[in-house]
Amino acid sequence: MAKKIVSDPVKTVLTISMGFLLIYIAKGWNWALSVSFIIGVIGILSVYLSRQIDFLWMKLSKLLSMIVPNILLGVIFYVFLFPIAFISRLFGKKDSLRLKNNQASTYEVLEKSFTKESFEHPW
Repeated sequence: MAKKIVSDPVKTVLTISMGFLLIYIAKGWNWALSVSFIIGVIGILSVYLSRQIDFLWMKLSKLLSMIVPNILLGVIFYVFLFPIAFISRLFGKKDSLRLKNNQASTYEVLEKSFTKESFEHPW
């Protein structure tokens, strides 16, 4: 069972209002200042409308939480991971993880002599 998120409508309305104010400061769009002012006044004057704005905001956030991670993970996979794996297959060792057991043993003999200094800073 999912835990229900309890939110404060006054804080939600204040956050939305400040967000539109920051958009106005960053971009200079006059409509953002108007929206910020209107939402701020609604938050001050009407508890009912503040709750309605909070309800809609939480529904929007739930919808976006289902969409955005999938898009973000898809972009990361196809932009970063897929090309790295493809290039690694083209130019790298064919079985670098030794997943195909072609040998009688996966034991590898190392011809290295260990000194006292090699144990002081192992990494």
